[in-house]
Amino acid sequence: MNNLLITLVVLTISASGYFFITVSQAGLGNNSLSENQVKDQFAKVPDLPSISTGSEPVLIKSVRTNQDNEKQFQHSKVDDFGSITYQLSDSSFMTQLALDTDVKMSINGVVNRVRLEQTFTNPTNDWVEGVYRFPVPEDAAVDQMKMKIGDRTIIGKIQEVEQARKTYNKAKALGQKTALVESQRPNLFTTNVANIPPGGTIKVAIEYQQTVQRDQNQFSIRFPMLIGDRFTSGRDISTPVSPGAVASNTHLVKDASQVVSLTDNRVDRPVKINIDFNPGFAVSQVNGSYHDIYVQNQDDYRKTIHLAKDQSVQADRDFELTWTTTSKEESELAVFTQKKGEDHYVLLMAKPAVQNELDHDSIPREVIFIIDSSGSMDGSSMEQARKALKQAIHRLKATDRFNVIDFDDRFTPLFKEAMPAIKLNKKRGGDFANRLDANGGTMPLNAIQFAFGSRDRKSERYLRQIVFLTDGQVSNEKQILREVKSNIQQDRFFSIGIGSAPNSFLMKKLAQYGKGAFTYIGKVAEVESKMTELFKKLESPVLINNKVTFPNHIHAEQGGLMVPDIYDSQYVSLIYKMDSLPKEVTFSGLELNKSFSKTISINNKFNAVGLDILWAKRRIENLMDEYINTSDSKKRADIKDRVIKLGLENHLVTKFTALVAVDVTPSRPGDETLVSKPVAKKVKAPNTATNSEISILVGLLLLIISVFVRRLRTK
Repeated sequence: MNNLLITLVVLTISASGYFFITVSQAGLGNNSLSENQVKDQFAKVPDLPSISTGSEPVLIKSVRTNQDNEKQFQHSKVDDFGSITYQLSDSSFMTQLALDTDVKMSINGVVNRVRLEQTFTNPTNDWVEGVYRFPVPEDAAVDQMKMKIGDRTIIGKIQEVEQARKTYNKAKALGQKTALVESQRPNLFTTNVANIPPGGTIKVAIEYQQTVQRDQNQFSIRFPMLIGDRFTSGRDISTPVSPGAVASNTHLVKDASQVVSLTDNRVDRPVKINIDFNPGFAVSQVNGSYHDIYVQNQDDYRKTIHLAKDQSVQADRDFELTWTTTSKEESELAVFTQKKGEDHYVLLMAKPAVQNELDHDSIPREVIFIIDSSGSMDGSSMEQARKALKQAIHRLKATDRFNVIDFDDRFTPLFKEAMPAIKLNKKRGGDFANRLDANGGTMPLNAIQFAFGSRDRKSERYLRQIVFLTDGQVSNEKQILREVKSNIQQDRFFSIGIGSAPNSFLMKKLAQYGKGAFTYIGKVAEVESKMTELFKKLESPVLINNKVTFPNHIHAEQGGLMVPDIYDSQYVSLIYKMDSLPKEVTFSGLELNKSFSKTISINNKFNAVGLDILWAKRRIENLMDEYINTSDSKKRADIKDRVIKLGLENHLVTKFTALVAVDVTPSRPGDETLVSKPVAKKVKAPNTATNSEISILVGLLLLIISVFVRRLRTK
């Protein structure tokens, strides 16, 4: 009599949108398959998502193949404010989201100093290693890390990244508590934490500073609370992945496993924010763009600010604080200084008034709109994008030309080439916007290439502008930025970050490389005002080919090597290291091909702190721009050395430097193991996937059944 194996495969689609497969088995006779044998059978089936045979539900990862047969990973739209992935002894990963997040900001003039502390627990009986991912502003200069585990506080020191990893791994092997902070992207960092004791609580404190942003008389800072859902393109490559990875590294994104997080949006994630606010001048109003805040006056200028109600919120969208001056006059120049040793650091916030009185309305424009309709835009983000696009089309004049390019994992243009913005074509554009539906992967590269490639002879008679509406949730930022930088020519590229947590690094860099401007739209109610502000920039005078000069006797080294184009109402922020302070500064450039030059006296200066760190950060940013845009190995090696030098001298985390902390006292007994093998626990079904999820799951179910049927037949 044949031995009988009964296998029950249960496919569950939960009410909350989670997909689970549970595999149970019962055997009759001596030839029943063991759990390990079942795993071996699954291992023989190629290219299947990983499957656990335990009783606990596990993630089934959706995979899609495009026309080039490149594997495209469709990740969950669930975002998180930073998470620790614990490696456990039962060969599994468990993602423990932050139990408590405490943010303290100190805004002084144009510098915001931030201390971010998160508390985590190890709820297991194992000594574990954690991988902690957290977002920061793209211009954040991260220079401090402290970790408290039990009664010990560990202070991070800066080292070259390879040396820092060696220091960390050696301490981990010796059973010492240790931590490592690295930069994966300018706006995404990771911390590795080793030898966390059973039942232990840890606190991770990260400190950074950033520059306050200014537009007209409005100032703002943005604090990211989410790691966005990043779509990853490319063919899988056989390289080690980071612990708890839910994405494979690919030939296009070689560090994809380090930038995509495993999360569960149902977990409680409270965040507290307290701000010591001292702008240095009287303000007329202070607002939280997306959160209710409580403001308490301390004196004429100083205030304390915290979140209203219970003083905490869920980490489900970015926090933005804005404030405006009481003065209605806009100064052309504000100067902030810091002396350190023999050096002077000078920050200029400038908006030189234009001199040429030209009829800017007479200049026809060719505007190419590129709009993201991928799955990560589902919900209010898509609604915001549709409304923004329709408003932008409505503002076009009959003398303008335009086109619309929709993209997800492929792209669709409204017209084959830009068409006149007459009433009929604008209606077609509005109808096109209304039909947009969020689904598919996020692959903007081909759409951007089409926008650049659609220039024709007629385009030469127009001021050509590309407007990019997206949440920017991709992992191949470098590839996209190279495309814009190498093809921009005389075009201008404007980016609009859509949604609760847009990829600010990509948005700002696109505007920088494209010599344009950027804005964020975080809710539908903002669409009209934000688009009006952006289009004033598109339609108004612009100063290009700008230079800033100081008197000849002053040696000045700029943090960034270029002065950006200056649009109407836009202030540019420039920082220098000098041997002495100037009494005047001269701005020169072109306005509509006519020379522009203006010398502004420096009558008032404001003292500031941290400008040396901000100067080093911008210098590093400029060097990294050169690094990613060159293939010359000697030049890249030289740039790397210069970045390392700046990072070590200024205690800054960069691509090539990291913070590492070691508690020299061993805490893990030598006979106890630090454990490490993972299975993802829960992730919401991907919103960026197409309607192929069910087909994939059904196909997977049939494959599972076929494995066991084949096994039975061979017995």
